[in-house]
Amino acid sequence: MAPQLKILSNVIERLKNINEGVTGHLYGVMYNNTLTVLTFSINVVDDTEVNINHTTLQLHMPAEVYLCGILHVGQCEEKLPDSFQDIDITDNPLFFKYTHNSSKIDAYFYIHQKLEAVDDINVINENDIYQEFTYIRLRGSLPLIMQNGNIVEVLEETRKNIASGKIGIQFPSKNTFLFNNQNDLKDISLKELLDTSEPYEGNKNVKKGMMQATGVVDAVNANILLRISGDRLSEENIKCAPVLQYVKRPFNSMECNLLIDTLSLANFNMSSADLYGVLVESICRNIKLIEKCFEDQLQNSEIMKLAISNHYKPQNFGHLLTIVYPNGYTDKETMKYRESLHRILGLDMTKPYFRYGNAVKFCNDSQVENILFNPHEAIQQNYDTANNSRKIGIVQGLYAYHHYMQDNFDDNGWGCAYRSLQTIVSWYRLQGYTDTPIPSHSVIQKCLVNIGDKPSNFINSKQWIGSTEVGFVLESLLGVSVKVLCASTGEEVSMLAPNLLHHFQIQGTPVMIGGGVLAHTILGVNYDEVTGDVKFLILDPHYTGSEHLPTIINKGWCGWKTKDFWKKDAFYNMCLPQRPVCI
Repeated sequence: MAPQLKILSNVIERLKNINEGVTGHLYGVMYNNTLTVLTFSINVVDDTEVNINHTTLQLHMPAEVYLCGILHVGQCEEKLPDSFQDIDITDNPLFFKYTHNSSKIDAYFYIHQKLEAVDDINVINENDIYQEFTYIRLRGSLPLIMQNGNIVEVLEETRKNIASGKIGIQFPSKNTFLFNNQNDLKDISLKELLDTSEPYEGNKNVKKGMMQATGVVDAVNANILLRISGDRLSEENIKCAPVLQYVKRPFNSMECNLLIDTLSLANFNMSSADLYGVLVESICRNIKLIEKCFEDQLQNSEIMKLAISNHYKPQNFGHLLTIVYPNGYTDKETMKYRESLHRILGLDMTKPYFRYGNAVKFCNDSQVENILFNPHEAIQQNYDTANNSRKIGIVQGLYAYHHYMQDNFDDNGWGCAYRSLQTIVSWYRLQGYTDTPIPSHSVIQKCLVNIGDKPSNFINSKQWIGSTEVGFVLESLLGVSVKVLCASTGEEVSMLAPNLLHHFQIQGTPVMIGGGVLAHTILGVNYDEVTGDVKFLILDPHYTGSEHLPTIINKGWCGWKTKDFWKKDAFYNMCLPQRPVCI
């Protein structure tokens, strides 16, 4: 019986950006005779410096996501039976064809040595995935003792011990435990194990009724427990006697803790016995990535640095990836590896996706609890899609909402432009363009004094700044360029809607607007090219309350505003930060 086929809509959207005939591979999860395709890679023939093939790429994906099929985009030739030999997830590999001109999709399962067309292709979105699956983030540390640089051999031995079942798993949210061959839990599902009926049990954003912000991910937390004793009265302990061997020789020894941070994509109905195997597989994948990280270091340097795992979810990608970098490596040192990942995943070569700043934020991390990311995504969107003359441009990517009275600092009445600037800097940080910390009011004032824009008594004052000063600070602290738009009255702001629309479609950065005594952040524009009707998506830095999303949305601190929002007798200057071209 042929499997059912589901394809994540993100896959289709990414294929539209592949402008040439290429072959590639498909990756997905197989459960209950349904194959769900989550992503793809393309074959890169000139990538000689960094060797990332489809086998290596699979290690970057959550456990349970496997190579599942072959991809053809446009006109290309390849012998299909030979291509299917590496696919283990299913007995019926998938052959998927995409044609640019007609956006035509053809899918075939390889059954009994021939291709059979799939009549019903179910295209789904991310929310559909989360109704059936959840991410499990498994973390812990493993002791690592090496002699004379035998780090790869030690890691291989560690991986074998993990694969043999010498670990336990703890789910701290429910204080439940999972061990190998635990017969009393064998028939219990993941949902029952976690005692929850809700997908993404810890998802506070879903409980608040808001949309999941791009780049903010929820996952079930789990911890690794390492077995340090044998089974009681086991035959192995009875039959074996200790043997000591003494060899007198010099050697170099190093001991450290190997940090494991890995992901699995598990179905809620998966049995605990199967879940244990999936979590073990996720650790083994992580260790293999760490092995590769150390091997690459050994080829280029005698200095070894610990391998650190980071999790990424590029915009419009649809799923998570795990990448391991040597601790402390700069973005410049990881450039070649990141370039190779961009090519094999068919990603834009002008935007960073795998820098340290691009790493996802998890909902249950403490750093996420104290600030809101992308509050505008919680607004109910009622766009008139039938109106072809209405164009919409929205900020691209992730930002943090900075406003009055945050950080235990009282700037009520004078710090709105400072807070708008902080929101813009957060965008550059979260897109991976900079690791410069969010500047405090004092740092902003010192910057303006240092460049000669303000006198020395400006520091620690409560003086306002405007869009010009915001541009100076962005250029000085981040090295980014800005453009400025000016309106002599509030009515003229609407006349600049086409310029703002172009900015959000091309640059996608938040815009700071200052006028009279007030400053705001513009996150988007909704513009009718025929009637001239325009609405502005405003993030208001004058809010003084706690990070309570319903209040912020319902009270209009973040929301769409008409042209009447701008005062008719006030002038306005807009600072439009530009996006650097880099990866």
